[in-house]
Amino acid sequence: MEERLPVEIIDFEERYKPALEDISLPWLLEYDLLEPVDLEMLAEPHRFVADGGRVLLARCGEEIVGMVMVELQGEGQCELLKLGVREAYRGRGVGNALMEAALQAARDAGQKRVVLTSNHKLKAALSLYEKFGFEYTTYSDKWFQLSDIRMEREL
Repeated sequence: MEERLPVEIIDFEERYKPALEDISLPWLLEYDLLEPVDLEMLAEPHRFVADGGRVLLARCGEEIVGMVMVELQGEGQCELLKLGVREAYRGRGVGNALMEAALQAARDAGQKRVVLTSNHKLKAALSLYEKFGFEYTTYSDKWFQLSDIRMEREL
């Protein structure tokens, strides 16, 4: 295992917008999971913040190396979206730092449950979610056509 990196979690600012696609598009394309809704989300990150959600970025030095979106859905529930880490930084604690920050952001927003959707191809991501206490649930109300797994956890 590679050395863990010192990671700073910061909130999204417009100047970091290009990093969102730089982080997300490679893994979405690698696993053939890119959908039009993904491009909309990456193009309009401010819509998550406008509703009280957060777009959290992982920074190592001056480089943005990871991201996660926290969307408030009402009734005490939020969804984690687009958790991703640049390939060169994977396996070095960045995903853990993002997950811890996202769960804390959900708590800070008064949320009681966190949900996420994923795909069975994303083994490392699923392992991370399991490590943080997410459990598999029935998935019927698909927003992303290519996601086939839904997980949730109580806070």
